[in-house]
Amino acid sequence: MGSEQGDAWAPQSRVGAVVVALVQGDQAAAERAAGLPPDERDPSVLQAAIRLAVRSLFDEDTGPDQIAEFVAAMREDVEVDPAVAEALIRAQLGEPQLLEAFAPQSVDDTTWSTLGYLCERRLGPEDSLQLVEYAEQQALHAA
Repeated sequence: MGSEQGDAWAPQSRVGAVVVALVQGDQAAAERAAGLPPDERDPSVLQAAIRLAVRSLFDEDTGPDQIAEFVAAMREDVEVDPAVAEALIRAQLGEPQLLEAFAPQSVDDTTWSTLGYLCERRLGPEDSLQLVEYAEQQALHAA
């Protein structure tokens, strides 16, 4: 997932700007970026980013009990509905129908929270920046 451009890369989406600010430890910048008006590209970048983040930590063989344990640990730091968070993670691993049981806004909120947690607490700054760069490449330049 490396960057050919190295330090020259800059986020091209609201999702990218939020992740960059979070991993740089700038909560105020992250809140400002998150407060920007939604962009029509947000859903595709967010979906690419959460898919990459989840798949960097889990694989298709990860069982529901392991995911439930992970979500329980995540809830110590982030307020999320555990059922939605578990469904979100499992959806990235091949069970997308699980998200159909939840309101789209709840899934969106949980996706943002989970992505932030994964980038801030689990992946680390370098991997998170590479991940969001790659997610933007997939989502914004796929056409």
